[in-house]
Amino acid sequence: MRLTILGRSPASPNPGEACAGYLVEGGSARVLVDIGPGVVAQLVRRHHPDELDAVIISHMHADHMLDLVTLRYVYPWRDLPADQRLRVFLPPGSADQVLDLAKGVGNAKHFEACFRLAEHDGSSALSFDGMRLTPVPTQHYIPCWGFRAEADGRRLAYTADTAPCGGLTDLADDVDLLLSEATLRSLDEDAAPPEPRGHLTPAEAGEAARDGGSRRLMLTHMPVNGDGSWARTTASEAFESEVEIAEPSQTYEI
Repeated sequence: MRLTILGRSPASPNPGEACAGYLVEGGSARVLVDIGPGVVAQLVRRHHPDELDAVIISHMHADHMLDLVTLRYVYPWRDLPADQRLRVFLPPGSADQVLDLAKGVGNAKHFEACFRLAEHDGSSALSFDGMRLTPVPTQHYIPCWGFRAEADGRRLAYTADTAPCGGLTDLADDVDLLLSEATLRSLDEDAAPPEPRGHLTPAEAGEAARDGGSRRLMLTHMPVNGDGSWARTTASEAFESEVEIAEPSQTYEI
């Protein structure tokens, strides 16, 4: 199984980088998980969208889904038979938001000619050619799901956006690589009580990986100054092992 970082930025992007977008390849399948602003430009350097088995969106914040609009313009004049359209899996309850997005760009049918839009059910595995991705609910400001991917005898977990929660524990459990958000420099940057939290510090990502028995930890969705050593150091102390920083355009073997 392979992971390619198409974008790692939080909602306020790091200079020159795309927001959230991760290409996961395993078995004979190729799936794009999240498609934030700037991700399509990185994707088409490597693959035409026709080479994808699916796009899966973790939640409906702009930094994780807004480049759906751009993806549609990769093939603006095509009207494909339904069984040939790219499958796009949306979070439960979000289909109306995608319709509103289409109306916002001037055409209520903006996505229909090329995409097969469907909501996943929030718990059942999505199966592709030799790869399975299972959604796991996380704690964020809006409904959000991370994913456990299994292929080629390997396990990858992607936290999407989350605070410490039971879903994060489930994601980290005995995976070969935990790809974890690390948005916060300090807890002061998250929602203040009594509002629920929605993000992790690098140290909290490290604790989750350690407690779950993850074999590797990679941080993403974070503000990066220089090489990100500020986050790597604190996460490594909590993980009790070396921690990697997701690097844009890099491919990692799981």
